[in-house]
Amino acid sequence: MRLLPYGETDYVTIRKENSYYVDKTAYIPYFENAAKYIMFLRPRRFGKSLFLNMLSAYYDVLRKDAYEQNFGGLDIFNRTTPKQGKYMILKFNFSAVDSRKEYVEESFNIKVYDTVIAFVDRYKDYLPENAMQLVLSSDGKSNVALSKLLMIAEKSPYKIYIMIDEYDNFSNTLFSTDEDAYKELTHGDGFFRLFFNVLKAMTTDNEAPVERIFITGVSPLTLSDVTSGFNIARNLSVKGLFNDAMGFSESDVRKMFEYYRDSTGVFKHSVDELIEIMKPHYNNYCFASDMIEKERVFNPDMALYFMQNYIDGNGTIPEKLVDPNVKTDFFKMEKMVKIENTFGEKSRIILDIVNTGRTYFELNPEFAIAELSAPENLQSLLYYMGLLTFGIDERGIPAFVVPNDTVRQQYCKYLEKCFSLSIGWRTDIATLGSLWTTLVFQGDCKPFISYIASVMDENSAVRDFDAQGEFFVKGFFLSHFCKNSSFLTYTELEANHGFTDLYLEPLGYKRHAYIIELKYCKKNSSDEEVQKLKSAAEIQLEKYVSDHRIQEKCDANKWELHKAAVVFRGWKMEILE
Repeated sequence: MRLLPYGETDYVTIRKENSYYVDKTAYIPYFENAAKYIMFLRPRRFGKSLFLNMLSAYYDVLRKDAYEQNFGGLDIFNRTTPKQGKYMILKFNFSAVDSRKEYVEESFNIKVYDTVIAFVDRYKDYLPENAMQLVLSSDGKSNVALSKLLMIAEKSPYKIYIMIDEYDNFSNTLFSTDEDAYKELTHGDGFFRLFFNVLKAMTTDNEAPVERIFITGVSPLTLSDVTSGFNIARNLSVKGLFNDAMGFSESDVRKMFEYYRDSTGVFKHSVDELIEIMKPHYNNYCFASDMIEKERVFNPDMALYFMQNYIDGNGTIPEKLVDPNVKTDFFKMEKMVKIENTFGEKSRIILDIVNTGRTYFELNPEFAIAELSAPENLQSLLYYMGLLTFGIDERGIPAFVVPNDTVRQQYCKYLEKCFSLSIGWRTDIATLGSLWTTLVFQGDCKPFISYIASVMDENSAVRDFDAQGEFFVKGFFLSHFCKNSSFLTYTELEANHGFTDLYLEPLGYKRHAYIIELKYCKKNSSDEEVQKLKSAAEIQLEKYVSDHRIQEKCDANKWELHKAAVVFRGWKMEILE
Protein backbone atom coordinates (compact mmCIF):
# COMPACT_ATOMS: atom_id res chain seq x y z
CA MET A 1 0.00 0.00 0.00
CA ARG A 2 1.25 3.47 -0.84
CA LEU A 3 2.08 5.86 1.95
CA LEU A 4 -0.30 8.79 2.37
CA PRO A 5 1.96 11.88 2.06
CA TYR A 6 0.16 14.10 4.58
CA GLY A 7 2.43 17.11 5.24
CA GLU A 8 5.00 16.00 2.64
CA THR A 9 6.09 18.57 0.03
CA ASP A 10 9.23 16.87 -1.34
CA TYR A 11 8.06 15.63 -4.73
CA VAL A 12 11.15 13.51 -5.45
CA THR A 13 10.83 11.74 -2.08
CA ILE A 14 7.14 11.07 -2.71
CA ARG A 15 7.98 9.41 -6.01
CA LYS A 16 11.02 7.56 -4.68
CA GLU A 17 9.01 6.10 -1.79
CA ASN A 18 6.06 5.35 -4.08
CA SER A 19 3.74 7.43 -1.91
CA TYR A 20 0.28 8.33 -3.15
CA TYR A 21 0.45 11.31 -5.52
CA VAL A 22 -2.49 13.20 -6.99
CA ASP A 23 -1.22 13.76 -10.52
CA LYS A 24 -0.99 17.46 -11.42
CA THR A 25 1.62 17.06 -14.15
CA ALA A 26 -1.00 17.60 -16.87
CA TYR A 27 -0.74 21.33 -16.15
CA ILE A 28 2.97 21.56 -17.00
CA PRO A 29 2.49 22.21 -20.75
CA TYR A 30 -0.24 24.77 -20.12
CA PHE A 31 1.85 26.78 -17.67
CA GLU A 32 4.85 26.47 -19.98
CA ASN A 33 2.93 27.91 -22.92
CA ALA A 34 1.01 30.54 -20.95
CA ALA A 35 3.90 32.82 -19.94
CA LYS A 36 7.59 32.93 -19.11
CA TYR A 37 7.11 34.85 -15.88
CA ILE A 38 4.20 33.58 -13.78
CA MET A 39 2.59 34.53 -10.51
CA PHE A 40 0.18 31.95 -9.12
CA LEU A 41 -1.74 32.60 -5.91
CA ARG A 42 -3.62 30.20 -3.67
CA PRO A 43 -4.64 30.17 0.01
CA ARG A 44 -2.35 28.62 2.61
CA ARG A 45 -1.95 24.83 2.51
CA PHE A 46 -3.24 24.38 -1.01
CA GLY A 47 -0.32 22.38 -2.41
CA LYS A 48 1.78 25.25 -3.75
CA SER A 49 5.10 23.95 -2.39
CA LEU A 50 4.58 20.43 -3.72
CA PHE A 51 3.59 21.76 -7.13
CA LEU A 52 6.68 23.97 -7.32
CA ASN A 53 8.90 21.07 -6.27
CA MET A 54 7.32 18.96 -9.00
CA LEU A 55 8.15 21.65 -11.57
CA SER A 56 11.69 21.81 -10.22
CA ALA A 57 12.15 18.06 -10.69
CA TYR A 58 10.75 18.29 -14.21
CA TYR A 59 12.89 21.16 -15.50
CA ASP A 60 16.15 20.55 -13.60
CA VAL A 61 19.01 19.62 -15.92
CA LEU A 62 20.54 17.54 -13.11
CA ARG A 63 17.41 15.39 -12.92
CA LYS A 64 17.06 14.87 -16.65
CA ASP A 65 18.33 11.28 -16.45
CA ALA A 66 15.92 10.48 -13.59
CA TYR A 67 12.90 11.47 -15.68
CA GLU A 68 11.34 8.01 -15.79
CA GLN A 69 11.84 7.49 -12.07
CA ASN A 70 10.24 10.84 -11.22
CA PHE A 71 7.49 10.97 -13.84
CA GLY A 72 6.92 7.44 -15.15
CA GLY A 73 3.23 6.55 -15.21
CA LEU A 74 2.09 10.16 -14.83
CA ASP A 75 0.18 12.26 -17.36
CA ILE A 76 3.22 14.18 -18.58
CA PHE A 77 5.44 11.16 -19.21
CA ASN A 78 4.21 10.39 -22.72
CA ARG A 79 3.88 14.01 -23.83
CA THR A 80 7.11 15.53 -22.59
CA THR A 81 7.66 19.18 -23.50
CA PRO A 82 10.84 20.44 -25.22
CA LYS A 83 11.87 22.32 -22.07
CA GLN A 84 12.09 19.25 -19.84
CA GLY A 85 15.50 19.02 -18.14
CA LYS A 86 16.75 22.23 -19.77
CA TYR A 87 17.28 24.58 -16.80
CA MET A 88 19.36 25.26 -13.76
CA ILE A 89 16.82 25.76 -10.94
CA LEU A 90 17.32 28.68 -8.55
CA LYS A 91 14.62 28.05 -5.95
CA PHE A 92 13.88 30.37 -3.04
CA ASN A 93 11.60 29.38 -0.17
CA PHE A 94 10.71 32.37 1.99
CA SER A 95 8.47 30.51 4.45
CA ALA A 96 11.38 30.22 6.92
CA VAL A 97 12.31 33.94 6.90
CA ASP A 98 12.02 35.42 10.40
CA SER A 99 9.22 37.99 10.18
CA ARG A 100 10.08 39.89 13.35
CA LYS A 101 10.94 43.50 12.54
CA GLU A 102 14.37 43.45 14.16
CA TYR A 103 15.42 40.22 12.40
CA VAL A 104 13.60 40.17 9.07
CA GLU A 105 16.24 41.83 6.88
CA GLU A 106 19.11 39.77 8.28
CA SER A 107 17.09 36.56 8.02
CA PHE A 108 16.10 37.35 4.43
CA ASN A 109 19.70 38.11 3.46
CA ILE A 110 20.92 34.85 4.96
CA LYS A 111 18.22 32.88 3.15
CA VAL A 112 19.01 34.44 -0.25
CA TYR A 113 22.77 34.22 0.25
CA ASP A 114 22.67 30.56 1.32
CA THR A 115 20.41 29.73 -1.64
CA VAL A 116 22.86 31.35 -4.05
CA ILE A 117 25.83 29.50 -2.55
CA ALA A 118 23.97 26.19 -2.72
CA PHE A 119 23.07 26.88 -6.36
CA VAL A 120 26.69 27.53 -7.34
CA ASP A 121 27.80 24.35 -5.61
CA ARG A 122 25.02 22.28 -7.21
CA TYR A 123 25.63 23.51 -10.77
CA LYS A 124 29.42 23.99 -10.58
CA ASP A 125 29.93 21.81 -13.66
CA TYR A 126 27.90 24.30 -15.75
CA LEU A 127 29.40 27.50 -14.34
CA PRO A 128 32.86 29.13 -14.71
CA GLU A 129 35.55 27.68 -12.42
CA ASN A 130 35.80 30.87 -10.39
CA ALA A 131 32.02 31.13 -9.82
CA MET A 132 32.13 30.23 -6.12
CA GLN A 133 35.03 32.58 -5.47
CA LEU A 134 33.23 35.48 -7.14
CA VAL A 135 30.01 34.89 -5.22
CA LEU A 136 31.83 34.56 -1.90
CA SER A 137 33.50 37.92 -2.55
CA SER A 138 30.13 39.60 -1.99
CA ASP A 139 30.80 39.45 1.77
CA GLY A 140 27.45 37.97 2.65
CA LYS A 141 25.42 40.70 0.92
CA SER A 142 22.58 38.76 -0.67
CA ASN A 143 21.65 41.13 -3.50
CA VAL A 144 25.32 41.52 -4.45
CA ALA A 145 25.77 37.75 -4.42
CA LEU A 146 22.61 37.30 -6.51
CA SER A 147 23.74 39.93 -9.04
CA LYS A 148 27.14 38.30 -9.39
CA LEU A 149 25.60 34.86 -9.79
CA LEU A 150 23.28 36.00 -12.53
CA MET A 151 26.13 37.70 -14.40
CA ILE A 152 28.27 34.56 -14.07
CA ALA A 153 25.38 32.44 -15.34
CA GLU A 154 25.39 34.32 -18.66
CA LYS A 155 28.36 32.15 -19.61
CA SER A 156 26.56 28.89 -18.81
CA PRO A 157 25.11 26.68 -21.59
CA TYR A 158 21.89 26.52 -19.59
CA LYS A 159 19.42 29.22 -18.65
CA ILE A 160 18.07 29.71 -15.13
CA TYR A 161 14.51 28.97 -14.02
CA ILE A 162 13.80 30.98 -10.84
CA MET A 163 11.13 29.59 -8.51
CA ILE A 164 9.96 31.51 -5.46
CA ASP A 165 7.82 29.62 -2.97
CA GLU A 166 5.70 31.48 -0.39
CA TYR A 167 7.02 34.80 -1.69
CA ASP A 168 4.81 36.82 0.68
CA ASN A 169 4.86 34.59 3.76
CA PHE A 170 7.11 36.72 5.93
CA SER A 171 5.92 40.04 4.49
CA ASN A 172 2.27 39.19 5.24
CA THR A 173 3.15 38.35 8.83
CA LEU A 174 5.12 41.57 9.15
CA PHE A 175 2.23 43.52 7.62
CA SER A 176 -0.15 42.09 10.21
CA THR A 177 2.02 43.25 13.11
CA ASP A 178 3.89 46.35 11.90
CA GLU A 179 2.70 48.24 8.82
CA ASP A 180 5.57 50.73 8.95
CA ALA A 181 8.16 47.94 8.89
CA TYR A 182 6.28 46.33 6.00
CA LYS A 183 6.41 49.59 4.03
CA GLU A 184 10.14 49.86 4.63
CA LEU A 185 10.88 46.50 3.02
CA THR A 186 8.58 47.00 -0.01
CA HIS A 187 9.05 50.71 -0.79
CA GLY A 188 11.94 53.02 -1.65
CA ASP A 189 15.23 51.22 -1.08
CA GLY A 190 13.67 48.38 0.88
CA PHE A 191 15.62 45.13 0.63
CA PHE A 192 12.68 43.13 -0.75
CA ARG A 193 12.05 45.71 -3.44
CA LEU A 194 15.74 45.63 -4.39
CA PHE A 195 15.60 41.83 -4.62
CA PHE A 196 12.91 42.02 -7.29
CA ASN A 197 14.82 44.81 -9.04
CA VAL A 198 17.74 42.42 -9.47
CA LEU A 199 15.51 39.63 -10.81
CA LYS A 200 13.86 41.89 -13.33
CA ALA A 201 17.20 43.26 -14.54
CA MET A 202 18.38 39.73 -15.31
CA THR A 203 15.44 39.01 -17.64
CA THR A 204 15.72 41.97 -19.99
CA ASP A 205 19.01 41.71 -21.94
CA ASN A 206 19.47 39.71 -25.14
CA GLU A 207 21.63 37.15 -23.36
CA ALA A 208 19.70 37.35 -20.09
CA PRO A 209 20.49 34.35 -17.88
CA VAL A 210 16.98 34.11 -16.40
CA GLU A 211 14.49 32.68 -18.87
CA ARG A 212 11.59 31.69 -16.62
CA ILE A 213 10.18 32.66 -13.22
CA PHE A 214 7.37 31.02 -11.24
CA ILE A 215 6.19 32.76 -8.06
CA THR A 216 3.68 31.35 -5.58
CA GLY A 217 2.04 33.13 -2.67
CA VAL A 218 -1.28 34.00 -1.05
CA SER A 219 -2.13 37.50 -2.30
CA PRO A 220 -0.87 40.07 -4.82
CA LEU A 221 -0.48 42.66 -2.06
CA THR A 222 3.30 42.48 -1.61
CA LEU A 223 4.08 42.15 -5.32
CA SER A 224 1.90 45.19 -5.98
CA ASP A 225 3.89 47.14 -3.42
CA VAL A 226 7.18 46.27 -5.15
CA THR A 227 5.60 46.65 -8.58
CA SER A 228 8.08 49.15 -10.02
CA GLY A 229 10.76 46.68 -9.06
CA PHE A 230 8.96 43.73 -10.63
CA ASN A 231 6.05 44.19 -13.01
CA ILE A 232 6.69 41.49 -15.58
CA ALA A 233 4.87 38.52 -14.05
CA ARG A 234 1.55 37.37 -15.46
CA ASN A 235 -1.02 36.48 -12.82
CA LEU A 236 -2.67 33.20 -13.86
CA SER A 237 -4.45 32.65 -10.56
CA VAL A 238 -8.03 33.21 -11.77
CA LYS A 239 -7.75 31.47 -15.14
CA GLY A 240 -10.27 28.65 -15.46
CA LEU A 241 -7.70 26.37 -17.08
CA PHE A 242 -5.77 26.25 -13.80
CA ASN A 243 -8.71 26.09 -11.38
CA ASP A 244 -7.63 22.82 -9.72
CA ALA A 245 -3.95 22.87 -10.66
CA MET A 246 -3.41 23.04 -6.90
CA GLY A 247 -5.99 21.50 -4.60
CA PHE A 248 -8.04 18.35 -5.17
CA SER A 249 -11.09 18.07 -7.39
CA GLU A 250 -13.87 15.81 -6.15
CA SER A 251 -12.71 13.27 -8.73
CA ASP A 252 -9.21 13.38 -7.20
CA VAL A 253 -10.62 12.79 -3.71
CA ARG A 254 -12.93 9.99 -4.84
CA LYS A 255 -10.11 8.19 -6.64
CA MET A 256 -7.83 8.47 -3.58
CA PHE A 257 -10.52 7.21 -1.21
CA GLU A 258 -11.33 4.26 -3.46
CA TYR A 259 -7.64 3.32 -3.50
CA TYR A 260 -7.35 3.33 0.30
CA ARG A 261 -10.71 1.61 0.69
CA ASP A 262 -9.43 -1.29 -1.39
CA SER A 263 -5.91 -1.23 0.10
CA THR A 264 -6.61 -0.94 3.83
CA GLY A 265 -9.79 -2.91 4.47
CA VAL A 266 -10.65 -0.61 7.40
CA PHE A 267 -13.42 1.42 5.76
CA LYS A 268 -16.73 1.36 7.64
CA HIS A 269 -18.33 3.98 5.41
CA SER A 270 -18.86 4.22 1.68
CA VAL A 271 -16.77 6.67 -0.32
CA ASP A 272 -19.92 8.72 -0.98
CA GLU A 273 -20.61 8.94 2.77
CA LEU A 274 -17.08 10.12 3.53
CA ILE A 275 -17.15 12.77 0.82
CA GLU A 276 -20.48 14.06 2.08
CA ILE A 277 -19.02 14.31 5.59
CA MET A 278 -16.00 16.23 4.30
CA LYS A 279 -17.76 18.65 1.96
CA PRO A 280 -19.18 21.08 4.52
CA HIS A 281 -15.70 21.53 6.02
CA TYR A 282 -13.18 21.30 3.19
CA ASN A 283 -14.89 21.73 -0.16
CA ASN A 284 -16.53 24.38 -2.35
CA TYR A 285 -13.53 26.37 -3.54
CA CYS A 286 -13.62 27.83 -7.03
CA PHE A 287 -10.84 30.06 -8.34
CA ALA A 288 -12.23 31.19 -11.68
CA SER A 289 -15.53 32.81 -12.65
CA ASP A 290 -15.95 30.55 -15.68
CA MET A 291 -15.65 27.40 -13.52
CA ILE A 292 -18.56 28.07 -11.16
CA GLU A 293 -20.64 25.21 -12.53
CA LYS A 294 -17.71 22.76 -12.67
CA GLU A 295 -16.32 20.53 -9.91
CA ARG A 296 -15.49 22.45 -6.75
CA VAL A 297 -12.01 22.15 -5.23
CA PHE A 298 -11.13 20.57 -1.88
CA ASN A 299 -8.44 21.93 0.40
CA PRO A 300 -5.79 19.19 -0.13
CA ASP A 301 -4.20 19.49 3.30
CA MET A 302 -7.52 18.90 5.04
CA ALA A 303 -8.50 16.07 2.69
CA LEU A 304 -5.22 14.25 3.45
CA TYR A 305 -5.60 15.00 7.16
CA PHE A 306 -9.08 13.43 7.14
CA MET A 307 -7.92 10.35 5.23
CA GLN A 308 -4.87 9.80 7.45
CA ASN A 309 -6.88 10.07 10.65
CA TYR A 310 -9.68 7.89 9.29
CA ILE A 311 -7.20 5.12 8.47
CA ASP A 312 -5.34 5.52 11.78
CA GLY A 313 -8.69 5.35 13.57
CA ASN A 314 -9.52 2.04 11.88
CA GLY A 315 -12.49 3.46 9.99
CA THR A 316 -13.65 5.99 12.58
CA ILE A 317 -14.59 9.55 11.58
CA PRO A 318 -11.98 11.91 13.11
CA GLU A 319 -13.34 13.61 16.22
CA LYS A 320 -11.60 16.81 15.16
CA LEU A 321 -12.52 17.36 11.53
CA VAL A 322 -10.29 20.42 11.06
CA ASP A 323 -6.52 20.12 10.97
CA PRO A 324 -5.13 22.17 13.91
CA ASN A 325 -2.46 23.54 11.55
CA VAL A 326 -5.19 25.08 9.39
CA LYS A 327 -6.67 26.81 12.43
CA THR A 328 -3.26 28.37 13.03
CA ASP A 329 -3.19 29.57 9.42
CA PHE A 330 -6.63 31.12 9.83
CA PHE A 331 -5.32 33.00 12.86
CA LYS A 332 -2.61 34.47 10.64
CA MET A 333 -5.26 35.44 8.11
CA GLU A 334 -7.33 37.08 10.82
CA LYS A 335 -4.31 39.18 11.79
CA MET A 336 -3.97 40.38 8.21
CA VAL A 337 -7.58 41.54 8.02
CA LYS A 338 -7.05 43.33 11.37
CA ILE A 339 -9.92 43.65 13.77
CA GLU A 340 -11.13 47.21 14.29
CA ASN A 341 -11.49 48.75 17.75
CA THR A 342 -14.75 50.31 16.60
CA PHE A 343 -17.41 48.79 14.38
CA GLY A 344 -16.30 50.42 11.12
CA GLU A 345 -16.59 49.71 7.40
CA LYS A 346 -14.49 46.57 7.56
CA SER A 347 -16.57 45.07 10.37
CA ARG A 348 -19.78 45.89 8.51
CA ILE A 349 -18.51 44.05 5.43
CA ILE A 350 -17.75 40.99 7.58
CA LEU A 351 -21.17 41.26 9.26
CA ASP A 352 -22.87 41.31 5.86
CA ILE A 353 -20.90 38.26 4.72
CA VAL A 354 -21.71 36.34 7.91
CA ASN A 355 -25.42 37.14 7.64
CA THR A 356 -25.88 36.33 3.96
CA GLY A 357 -22.98 33.97 3.20
CA ARG A 358 -22.14 36.01 0.12
CA THR A 359 -21.03 39.38 -1.20
CA TYR A 360 -20.65 41.16 -4.53
CA PHE A 361 -17.63 43.03 -5.83
CA GLU A 362 -15.20 43.09 -8.74
CA LEU A 363 -12.08 41.10 -7.94
CA ASN A 364 -9.00 43.29 -8.07
CA PRO A 365 -5.96 41.45 -9.52
CA GLU A 366 -3.54 43.82 -7.79
CA PHE A 367 -3.68 46.36 -4.98
CA ALA A 368 -1.12 47.98 -2.70
CA ILE A 369 -1.23 48.49 1.04
CA ALA A 370 -2.23 52.14 0.59
CA GLU A 371 -5.36 50.96 -1.27
CA LEU A 372 -6.57 48.38 1.28
CA SER A 373 -9.13 50.76 2.77
CA ALA A 374 -11.25 50.46 -0.39
CA PRO A 375 -14.01 47.86 0.24
CA GLU A 376 -13.37 46.00 -3.03
CA ASN A 377 -9.70 45.57 -2.11
CA LEU A 378 -10.49 44.25 1.36
CA GLN A 379 -12.97 41.81 -0.20
CA SER A 380 -10.37 40.86 -2.82
CA LEU A 381 -7.91 40.13 0.00
CA LEU A 382 -10.53 37.89 1.65
CA TYR A 383 -10.83 35.99 -1.64
CA TYR A 384 -7.08 35.48 -2.03
CA MET A 385 -6.81 34.26 1.57
CA GLY A 386 -9.46 31.60 0.85
CA LEU A 387 -12.17 33.27 2.95
CA LEU A 388 -14.35 33.90 -0.11
CA THR A 389 -14.64 32.01 -3.37
CA PHE A 390 -16.48 32.24 -6.69
CA GLY A 391 -20.06 30.99 -6.50
CA ILE A 392 -23.69 31.89 -7.19
CA ASP A 393 -26.44 33.28 -5.00
CA GLU A 394 -29.97 31.92 -4.52
CA ARG A 395 -31.07 33.68 -7.73
CA GLY A 396 -28.35 32.03 -9.79
CA ILE A 397 -26.37 35.30 -10.03
CA PRO A 398 -22.55 35.14 -9.75
CA ALA A 399 -21.33 36.17 -6.31
CA PHE A 400 -18.47 35.60 -3.92
CA VAL A 401 -19.53 33.09 -1.27
CA VAL A 402 -18.22 31.65 1.99
CA PRO A 403 -16.71 28.34 0.83
CA ASN A 404 -17.38 26.09 3.83
CA ASP A 405 -18.11 25.80 7.53
CA THR A 406 -14.45 25.95 8.54
CA VAL A 407 -14.22 29.40 6.99
CA ARG A 408 -17.65 30.41 8.31
CA GLN A 409 -16.47 29.70 11.84
CA GLN A 410 -13.42 31.87 11.28
CA TYR A 411 -15.65 34.76 10.23
CA CYS A 412 -17.79 34.25 13.31
CA LYS A 413 -14.75 34.33 15.59
CA TYR A 414 -13.64 37.53 13.92
CA LEU A 415 -17.11 39.02 14.28
CA GLU A 416 -17.37 38.01 17.93
CA LYS A 417 -14.18 39.93 18.65
CA CYS A 418 -15.57 42.93 16.75
CA PHE A 419 -18.74 42.83 18.89
CA SER A 420 -16.72 42.41 22.05
CA LEU A 421 -14.52 45.42 21.33
CA SER A 422 -17.43 47.56 20.15
CA ILE A 423 -19.85 47.03 23.04
CA GLY A 424 -17.27 46.32 25.74
CA TRP A 425 -18.60 42.85 26.62
CA ARG A 426 -16.86 39.52 27.14
CA THR A 427 -18.47 36.09 26.93
CA ASP A 428 -19.09 34.40 30.27
CA ILE A 429 -17.53 31.02 29.42
CA ALA A 430 -18.90 29.24 32.51
CA THR A 431 -22.46 30.40 31.83
CA LEU A 432 -22.24 29.50 28.15
CA GLY A 433 -20.89 26.04 28.98
CA SER A 434 -23.95 25.25 31.07
CA LEU A 435 -26.30 26.61 28.40
CA TRP A 436 -24.54 24.62 25.68
CA THR A 437 -25.21 21.41 27.60
CA THR A 438 -28.94 22.15 27.58
CA LEU A 439 -28.85 23.03 23.88
CA VAL A 440 -26.75 20.07 22.71
CA PHE A 441 -28.04 17.25 24.89
CA GLN A 442 -31.51 18.24 26.06
CA GLY A 443 -32.96 19.76 22.89
CA ASP A 444 -33.77 23.10 24.51
CA CYS A 445 -32.44 26.26 22.83
CA LYS A 446 -34.48 28.77 24.89
CA PRO A 447 -32.00 29.27 27.78
CA PHE A 448 -29.14 29.99 25.36
CA ILE A 449 -31.19 32.36 23.19
CA SER A 450 -32.50 34.15 26.29
CA TYR A 451 -28.97 34.65 27.61
CA ILE A 452 -27.67 36.13 24.34
CA ALA A 453 -30.75 38.34 24.12
CA SER A 454 -30.18 39.61 27.68
CA VAL A 455 -26.58 40.47 26.82
CA MET A 456 -27.73 42.68 23.94
CA ASP A 457 -30.49 44.26 26.01
CA GLU A 458 -28.17 45.07 28.93
CA ASN A 459 -25.34 46.64 26.92
CA SER A 460 -26.16 50.22 26.08
CA ALA A 461 -23.41 50.41 23.45
CA VAL A 462 -25.53 48.11 21.28
CA ARG A 463 -27.78 51.11 20.58
CA ASP A 464 -25.01 52.45 18.36
CA PHE A 465 -26.09 49.82 15.82
CA ASP A 466 -29.67 50.94 15.27
CA ALA A 467 -29.08 51.35 11.53
CA GLN A 468 -27.97 47.70 11.26
CA GLY A 469 -30.46 46.35 13.80
CA GLU A 470 -31.61 43.18 12.06
CA PHE A 471 -28.17 42.31 10.71
CA PHE A 472 -26.57 42.97 14.08
CA VAL A 473 -28.98 40.68 15.93
CA LYS A 474 -28.56 37.85 13.46
CA GLY A 475 -24.79 38.26 13.28
CA PHE A 476 -24.50 38.38 17.07
CA PHE A 477 -26.41 35.12 17.44
CA LEU A 478 -24.57 33.44 14.60
CA SER A 479 -21.14 34.35 15.97
CA HIS A 480 -22.03 32.63 19.25
CA PHE A 481 -23.71 29.57 17.78
CA CYS A 482 -20.62 29.00 15.64
CA LYS A 483 -18.51 28.67 18.79
CA ASN A 484 -20.06 25.29 19.53
CA SER A 485 -18.23 22.49 17.73
CA SER A 486 -21.22 20.19 18.28
CA PHE A 487 -23.00 21.81 15.33
CA LEU A 488 -22.56 22.89 11.77
CA THR A 489 -24.18 26.32 11.85
CA TYR A 490 -25.71 27.54 8.59
CA THR A 491 -27.24 30.86 7.63
CA GLU A 492 -29.39 31.32 4.55
CA LEU A 493 -29.68 27.57 4.00
CA GLU A 494 -32.12 26.86 1.17
CA ALA A 495 -35.11 24.93 2.47
CA ASN A 496 -38.40 24.35 0.66
CA HIS A 497 -38.02 27.39 -1.63
CA GLY A 498 -37.00 29.64 1.24
CA PHE A 499 -33.88 30.45 3.26
CA THR A 500 -33.44 29.77 6.95
CA ASP A 501 -32.04 32.41 9.27
CA LEU A 502 -30.16 29.82 11.33
CA TYR A 503 -29.92 26.06 10.94
CA LEU A 504 -27.91 24.02 13.46
CA GLU A 505 -26.99 20.55 12.24
CA PRO A 506 -25.59 18.19 14.90
CA LEU A 507 -22.20 16.55 14.52
CA GLY A 508 -21.00 13.14 15.71
CA TYR A 509 -23.27 11.43 18.21
CA LYS A 510 -25.31 14.58 18.93
CA ARG A 511 -29.04 14.18 18.30
CA HIS A 512 -30.72 17.61 18.34
CA ALA A 513 -31.03 19.87 15.26
CA TYR A 514 -32.52 23.38 15.21
CA ILE A 515 -34.11 25.80 12.78
CA ILE A 516 -34.34 29.31 14.21
CA GLU A 517 -36.17 32.20 12.55
CA LEU A 518 -35.13 35.65 13.77
CA LYS A 519 -37.35 38.67 13.22
CA TYR A 520 -36.59 42.28 14.05
CA CYS A 521 -38.55 45.52 14.14
CA LYS A 522 -37.61 48.97 15.36
CA LYS A 523 -37.98 49.86 19.04
CA ASN A 524 -41.02 52.09 18.40
CA SER A 525 -42.94 49.36 16.54
CA SER A 526 -46.43 48.47 17.74
CA ASP A 527 -47.54 45.25 19.43
CA GLU A 528 -49.49 44.47 16.27
CA GLU A 529 -46.32 44.64 14.19
CA VAL A 530 -44.56 42.29 16.64
CA GLN A 531 -47.39 39.77 16.36
CA LYS A 532 -47.33 39.95 12.58
CA LEU A 533 -43.64 39.13 12.62
CA LYS A 534 -44.30 36.21 14.97
CA SER A 535 -46.95 34.83 12.61
CA ALA A 536 -44.64 35.24 9.62
CA ALA A 537 -41.84 33.44 11.49
CA GLU A 538 -44.14 30.53 12.38
CA ILE A 539 -45.29 30.14 8.77
CA GLN A 540 -41.71 30.13 7.54
CA LEU A 541 -40.63 27.61 10.16
CA GLU A 542 -43.38 25.18 9.18
CA LYS A 543 -42.23 25.45 5.59
CA TYR A 544 -38.57 24.91 6.48
CA VAL A 545 -39.07 21.90 8.75
CA SER A 546 -41.05 20.15 6.01
CA ASP A 547 -38.17 20.42 3.54
CA HIS A 548 -37.64 16.87 2.27
CA ARG A 549 -33.83 17.07 2.35
CA ILE A 550 -33.78 18.18 5.99
CA GLN A 551 -36.40 15.57 6.89
CA GLU A 552 -34.53 12.76 5.14
CA LYS A 553 -31.28 13.70 6.86
CA CYS A 554 -32.95 13.86 10.27
CA ASP A 555 -34.65 10.50 9.74
CA ALA A 556 -31.45 8.84 8.50
CA ASN A 557 -29.43 10.11 11.48
CA LYS A 558 -32.24 9.86 14.07
CA TRP A 559 -32.03 13.59 14.83
CA GLU A 560 -34.84 15.38 16.62
CA LEU A 561 -35.60 18.62 14.78
CA HIS A 562 -36.59 21.63 16.89
CA LYS A 563 -37.81 25.02 15.73
CA ALA A 564 -37.86 28.43 17.39
CA ALA A 565 -39.40 31.77 16.45
CA VAL A 566 -37.61 34.80 17.92
CA VAL A 567 -38.86 38.38 17.59
CA PHE A 568 -36.92 41.46 18.69
CA ARG A 569 -38.30 44.94 19.13
CA GLY A 570 -35.20 47.11 19.08
CA TRP A 571 -32.76 45.35 21.41
CA LYS A 572 -35.42 43.68 23.53
CA MET A 573 -36.53 40.13 22.76
CA GLU A 574 -40.34 40.15 22.81
CA ILE A 575 -41.11 36.59 21.69
CA LEU A 576 -39.34 33.26 22.00
CA GLU A 577 -41.45 30.27 21.06
